Amino acid sequence: MPQNLKGLKILFLVAQKGFQEEELDKPRRILEAAGAEIVVASTTTGTATGHAGATLEAISIVEARPTEYAAGIVVGGPGSVDLWENGIAQKFFRMAVHDGKPVGALSLGVGFLATAGLLEGKSATIWITPDALRALKNGGARFEKKPVVVAGGIVTADGPASAESFGNIFAELLESARTKSGRVSR
Repeated sequence: MPQNLKGLKILFLVAQKGFQEEELDKPRRILEAAGAEIVVASTTTGTATGHAGATLEAISIVEARPTEYAAGIVVGGPGSVDLWENGIAQKFFRMAVHDGKPVGALSLGVGFLATAGLLEGKSATIWITPDALRALKNGGARFEKKPVVVAGGIVTADGPASAESFGNIFAELLESARTKSGRVSR
């Protein structure tokens, strides 16, 4: 397990209502154990509520500056569909990708990356629903029926059962990026 993520700040984007708790908790624990600092953001500052009822405090995505983070992850769940067209969140993730920073998404959160134009020509997986598959197709992605897919610095996972694998793969990707460059900017 990677242990060299100290000093890296990672943004997790969750829906204000209906994020998938497991898809936040498992990758978060893995990345924190490797030394990363986790910040949770949503559409507004305040309480975000998970699909199963858990609550947490989040900053507004408006407050998040891509230059302050080493990576970004979109957590899935039924509420994540509400994030798909969020222009401010899309801008954050586009800037992160432009700067060569790893990004990822789980479950229906993958639809956000597709609608943001970040999966064009890339392989990806997603929680299978007609709307989710349509979002991938419209975003130019190639669907792969696998638990976790890595394509060009973007990691996608198909749902909560893959959250731990996603977290481990994402941590390795961050560590590898840091090792190659000597650092991954904040």
